[in-house]
Amino acid sequence: MRGIEAALECRREVRRGAFASEALRKMGSALEAPERTLASSLLYAVSRRESLWKHLLGLFLRKPLHTLSAETADALLVGTAGLAELRHFSPNVLVSALVGQVKAGKSPHEAGLVNAVLRRVGQEGTGILEKLARSPDVRDQCLVHGVPSWAGRRWIEDWGKEEARRLWKLSSMKPLMSLRLNVPEGRDSFLETFVGAGHRAWASPLLGNGLRLSSNPFPPSLPGYAEGRITPQTESAMLAAESFLALATEGPLLEMCSGRGVKTGHFLSRLPEGVPLESWEIGPGRVAAARAEMDRIKLGRRAFFKVGDALQLDPGEKPRGIFLDAPCSGSGTWKRHPEAKWRLTPEKLDEIAELQALLLRRAFGLVQPGGVVVYCTCSLFRQENEQVVGRALESGGDIVELPLDLPRKVSVKGKPYGRIVLPLLPWVDGFYIAAFMKRP
Repeated sequence: MRGIEAALECRREVRRGAFASEALRKMGSALEAPERTLASSLLYAVSRRESLWKHLLGLFLRKPLHTLSAETADALLVGTAGLAELRHFSPNVLVSALVGQVKAGKSPHEAGLVNAVLRRVGQEGTGILEKLARSPDVRDQCLVHGVPSWAGRRWIEDWGKEEARRLWKLSSMKPLMSLRLNVPEGRDSFLETFVGAGHRAWASPLLGNGLRLSSNPFPPSLPGYAEGRITPQTESAMLAAESFLALATEGPLLEMCSGRGVKTGHFLSRLPEGVPLESWEIGPGRVAAARAEMDRIKLGRRAFFKVGDALQLDPGEKPRGIFLDAPCSGSGTWKRHPEAKWRLTPEKLDEIAELQALLLRRAFGLVQPGGVVVYCTCSLFRQENEQVVGRALESGGDIVELPLDLPRKVSVKGKPYGRIVLPLLPWVDGFYIAAFMKRP
């Protein structure tokens, strides 16, 4: 049962702050494909609806879950999620394997409790879940869809009740991988080779350089990955980058928060060699990852990164175009990174929004007259989107909004600024994009 053991190991990494995808990636080639699938299924089943499994366990435990050892709590959560969601795996095998892991761990005396509680979950859990699903109560519906109740209520305030309920459902959708082709002119021939290698894939109807997959394979195992021909990237992120490229036709250009360099690679693969791009990132580890990514896609010689705070750094040349993919709650990516929603609080959201407003004001101050600023977040909270824009515009600077050419089938107008890409498809995250020009 290596897949179950791997799920528990990954769960420990998630508790320490890692993304589930990062924890699984660290397993690398240590897992065979079926084991990786089982580990991934269990890990994401826990993370998508963690509050629901804790609620369910609270009905069967005689003491709070947090009073048990962390390893026992992980086994109970993985077991409860697996019993509720795995359709083609023996419940008895799952429970026995988890009990065995607890016996071999630091708290073997809790193995009997794990066995007893999971047996009850298997017998009575379905009825409880069905009752919750029929409940009209907002808290119960948030439990069922795996949304923190405070965030669910915030979406009701932002979007209205019906649209908020739709967002709850979309946020629990299973995501699928999309790829950016770094040389879009060869998409048809590459796709033919890719499919010939046994992968189900097709061209994205939204993007000329995008491919859609019907699964979530290990990226290094894909043909063309090692050669730098493809990069995993959501279609929303690609749309944001393409929006900037459509408006920023002259350099110098500045990317204020480059992260691990996925959009940096997008820009450099599409910009003419004579257009300079400077990329800033506060985290040295992320810059190291970004540089490695630029080398993988054969663009390392064109990349120019500065490590530091975007509120303090100064560009080498005053930019004519600034792309600000601001640090955010990530609420639009919760179907891909479900563990992130349980780490967010209303207080943390306030801090993030304050930083975003400072960064956007800085961007407006740095850009040349006649230059453009594109602001985006992977969030669906208006506090991080339209409200941040409104606050930044109040500081002056003679800034005007520019229209965005985004596919109407996946985006709606912001209220009143920008456009919001909705997570309507497995390859599309929730994203906010707004574009501005400083008057000449």
